Amino acid sequence: MKKLLTILFLSIFTFSLFAQSDDDLFGDSDDDLFADDSITEVSDVSAKTDLSKGVIFDSGTVKVGGSLTAGITTNTILYSPDSTDFGENIKNSKLTPDLSALLSVDARPTQNLRLYTKFGLAYPFVNKALSTTYQTSSSPIPTFKTSTTITDWFKLKELFTDFSIKDTAFFRFGVHTVTWGAGYFFSPVSDMINTSSIDPENPEKQVDGALNLRTQIVFPGSQNCLWFYVIPSTNFTNQTAETYLRDTALAGKADILIGNWELGLGAFYKYQNAPKAMLTATGSLKKVSFFGEFVYSYGADTEWTKNKEWNDKTSIFQATAGLSYYWKDPQITLAAQYYYNGNSKDIASHIIGGHNIAAMANFGKIFGTTDFSASIFAMANFGREEYTDMEIAMAKAAGVDDATIAAMTGTSLTTTAMFYYSPINELKMGLGPVLTFKTFDKNPTLSLKLSATLGGGKF
Repeated sequence: MKKLLTILFLSIFTFSLFAQSDDDLFGDSDDDLFADDSITEVSDVSAKTDLSKGVIFDSGTVKVGGSLTAGITTNTILYSPDSTDFGENIKNSKLTPDLSALLSVDARPTQNLRLYTKFGLAYPFVNKALSTTYQTSSSPIPTFKTSTTITDWFKLKELFTDFSIKDTAFFRFGVHTVTWGAGYFFSPVSDMINTSSIDPENPEKQVDGALNLRTQIVFPGSQNCLWFYVIPSTNFTNQTAETYLRDTALAGKADILIGNWELGLGAFYKYQNAPKAMLTATGSLKKVSFFGEFVYSYGADTEWTKNKEWNDKTSIFQATAGLSYYWKDPQITLAAQYYYNGNSKDIASHIIGGHNIAAMANFGKIFGTTDFSASIFAMANFGREEYTDMEIAMAKAAGVDDATIAAMTGTSLTTTAMFYYSPINELKMGLGPVLTFKTFDKNPTLSLKLSATLGGGKF
């Protein structure tokens, strides 16, 4: 049975590989190559008991770790309302190779000092579009050329240092991800400081953090604490001390434990920018975990850009709530989340505006064995607007990143169901349909997704 399934998977996958065109081989964004689902970030140094017991590791120790991911994925359109030629769809099947690594170095010269860095390497080298603009009689038209630099295959994920004062105040300075939010597929609270958003289709991927100075104050004898952040400007060009300070943002958050629920209250402020207030909640009821976030913004970024005064600003609300549950014996994980984004004025937020729902179910054991597994993912958006080619080009010219551009041309509903077979630990093959509704008033696109993970792992 296993031998037959192995031959079947390899035959289908090999057929799909040879259906590719050269242009499809390296067409995806390099941001997809740095998924962080195979390395665990070292926990924060934030409690006296942890320090005194040496939970992290002893003074003078250096730990080096990381992971390597190797695999390949194909996507073949079986039916599309825009392209009915099946042979042409097979020929234009998309192939996405993935060969990437994450490395981390964690050092503790003394018990009160920690040095940490995490960076990634990836292949293939991806050509990025660099925009230029020429003027026509009516409007500027952006054009693009391609270029490959070190940023296409090297990415710094984190680089920071931790130190403390008398085991009471704990400091961190550098580039690191701020884990304010409680959401799984969406997190408007996390977006307040971090420079990238959660990818709902790959929620375990670590988002990009900003350069900041963090201070944590722990209340003795409790798990309550205060967080303070200074997020300095990273624009050093032609800036005076006054303008640099104006471009520096401040943020604060309080975590309070009430029973088995943790509440977070916080705020974000930057001069002549939209101030924000936030609330988070996490807890559980009968083994079901619940989480929620709420963000209030006084004005949109576009409003503050046009008018720096405090008057004539829109109140903007963002809210999300979700739940998760894990059955240990059958190895089934469920998660679902609802997200409302009331920001219809800023283009980056408007892409996933309105009402959104995401859900997934992972089955770690099928037919009584872990050799077979499955996953189901679905995401629906009820507020996304279709952008024209010109609007997308203007967004590129304005420096909008590739992931955001991809979301701009995203879908109203996508559902993926994958069945996996792993004959040996070093090989995992997947097969499943993908149903995509570009808009709800058009017929969906049906695709066949094939994937293979070849070796790799943590080290």
